[in-house]
Amino acid sequence: MATFITKEKAHEAGVLSVAISDIHDELTLERIRFRSGCRVVPEQHSEAEIRQMLRARSRKDSDSILQSLASQAGRESSWESEPIINLVDSLLDTAIRQKATDIHIEPSEKGLRIRFRIDGMLREHKHLPAWIAEPVLVRLKLLASVDITERRLPHDGSFLFESACGNANIRLSTLPVQGGEQALEKCVLRLLQTKDDGATLDSLNFRPEILQALRHAFKAPQGLFLVTGPTGSGKTTTLYAGLREIIARDINVTTIEDPVEYKLDGANQVQVNEKCGFTFATALRSILRQDPDVILVGEIRDQETARIAIRAAQTGHLVLATLHANSACAAAGRLADLGIPKSLLQEALLGVVAQRLVRTLHTGESADESASGESPHAYRGRTAIIEFLKPDGSYACGTLREDAERLVRQGITDTAEIARVLGS
Repeated sequence: MATFITKEKAHEAGVLSVAISDIHDELTLERIRFRSGCRVVPEQHSEAEIRQMLRARSRKDSDSILQSLASQAGRESSWESEPIINLVDSLLDTAIRQKATDIHIEPSEKGLRIRFRIDGMLREHKHLPAWIAEPVLVRLKLLASVDITERRLPHDGSFLFESACGNANIRLSTLPVQGGEQALEKCVLRLLQTKDDGATLDSLNFRPEILQALRHAFKAPQGLFLVTGPTGSGKTTTLYAGLREIIARDINVTTIEDPVEYKLDGANQVQVNEKCGFTFATALRSILRQDPDVILVGEIRDQETARIAIRAAQTGHLVLATLHANSACAAAGRLADLGIPKSLLQEALLGVVAQRLVRTLHTGESADESASGESPHAYRGRTAIIEFLKPDGSYACGTLREDAERLVRQGITDTAEIARVLGS
């Protein structure tokens, strides 16, 4: 879909000017016509020009929204009032444009603090008056189909947000927190981009030895391949990149995810819904009756899922899965905690990957820590550090720490960032 931004309405009533990167994209133009009810006049602009317009519009809209909320009428705004709706939309638009992965909405007696997690780091975005917290949270709860009357219990929900900057599946989580004399609710929004970035194993900049080991695992006819790491460490990106290399073959690929982050062409993607009892284990049992060749399990989180996954890997299926473990060698211990004996795991295991994401230096120069222990350089973007543990217990090309030290020597990141991610 072409990038676009609606401009001010023309003098003629019912006419809307639209800056768009492709004036021949009739599907996008028809959507704008349908939603606006206006005759659309497209104007050709580059994507860079449109992004600049979006940034200027975002700043202008944010300032005008806050000005309207500062008035007495604004203070009486409810969740359904235009200023609150616009404030929430502006917040989500800005987060998507800045490529934030999470939004933290943190109320207190003194005010409402909003922070974005960008490149793995929480950054201050905005401080708002304390009274805005309640209507903003109610608005978000309604979007996520969450009970707005119960504030004493945590809640989870999700919704799709469509923005000119891109669409995102947003997962909402609320948690009751103490705020002086009254109980408050902290809210965290997880932003999952719906657009498939099309990453391949080659595009992830892994070393040749790691690429060879990964391709050997993905092309195996059967067995279990695990990717470990904390939330947000790129596990799904690695698995999707590997699937793209084998999905063109005449095979049946099915994924079980919570949530399905974006569409993977050629795969049957299944969304877990634990509220109605459709768990990873339930889905996996059903999929095994669907004649699968390759199964991706979004997360092995319980004993039943672990046992079914191992059994599937031993009976002619290639099973790819993620697991929360601190390192590749810790995966066996984690599965042992879930009731999988080491002997059974060794029969099916193709390999275990552990990975982390580290920020890359904007300057492209190597740097040591400053006297304060912080890096003197700016960062932009992130790259993966990775270790691949083979079934025989050896590493394909060193440990996480050794891979990180290689990036420091190459000037891609610095020792301060490695200490932040892996510890000193």
